Amino acid sequence: MKMKQLLVLVGVLVILGLLVLIFENPFGKSEQQKKVERAEFLFPFFDKEVVAKIEIIAAFGLTTTTLVQQNDQWLVESMDNYPADQKAVGELLDKVAEMKTVQRVSSNPEKQAVFQVDSSGTEAKLSDASGNLLVHLFAGKTTPGIFNSYVRAADSDDVYIVPGHLKSTFDKGYRSWRDRSIFAFLKEDVTHLSIRSEEEEIDLQVDAVGEWQMLKPLVSAANRTEVEEITDLMSSLETDDFPESKDLSEYGLEVPMASITATLKDGVAQTLLIGAEESGSHYVKREDKAQVFELNKTRVDKLLKKSVDLEGETPVPESDSESGSEIQIQGAGGGE
Repeated sequence: MKMKQLLVLVGVLVILGLLVLIFENPFGKSEQQKKVERAEFLFPFFDKEVVAKIEIIAAFGLTTTTLVQQNDQWLVESMDNYPADQKAVGELLDKVAEMKTVQRVSSNPEKQAVFQVDSSGTEAKLSDASGNLLVHLFAGKTTPGIFNSYVRAADSDDVYIVPGHLKSTFDKGYRSWRDRSIFAFLKEDVTHLSIRSEEEEIDLQVDAVGEWQMLKPLVSAANRTEVEEITDLMSSLETDDFPESKDLSEYGLEVPMASITATLKDGVAQTLLIGAEESGSHYVKREDKAQVFELNKTRVDKLLKKSVDLEGETPVPESDSESGSEIQIQGAGGGE
């Protein structure tokens, strides 16, 4: 028995020792790690906090997307100052700040086209609020291993390999730099839902104990799963695409075919207007904003549920004939 316990103890110690070797690396850093740490930054004086303008020129100068910062928010200047995807802009700035001169693959100007770090690649210019150029680079194609990319500072012939897929970071296309959000609120804050369509009007509301009830077109307990599918989708709704600009009547939004409104605890109503269908998508817009979006028909159908789908199994009694008590429904402001 003692021998068996001893062997188990030895085994545990061996495993612990291996874990230390793997995670702590007591014998020092690898040569590659040392090389990365010793390498200089490609743009050593770059400070992402002072960047106020980003110009992204697509391959061969076909399109130019301009992003500008105003009041701590990035906007797509080349698209009427529409709010930009803040996360995507942040990722671009981080990527530039992290670039290092670890692995140089060429200093030959004649090979720039091979790595697509010339006009055949994506050109980026980053400037400060005074117009001073902070960074000017060419983001090239991915390496054969696809996990890294080639990059070149515009004032140098040196081409380096840096981690990541630079094409997806820099070359998003002028449409994809826009913020795709339609709504962003907490689904738990929704206290009332109104669905209006050509077929029917549906009203749903949270009662005093937090359960969803249907008030229109009939009084009934609501199917919690079906209702929460609506609130889950609507609370973080993003567009599938941005349509070309035209008159509201051409989108079918001057007189919408349907609408859905989520009222929050603070009484704020978030309304989505739904217009014409074209090529498997509906044109939609927020009631309080001008921007029109495209939403896949499948997603629209998930929002515009029918009362038969939303009806729960247990009907809600309007009152108790003996006690005279009534079901209490929580109002939009959170009160009774």
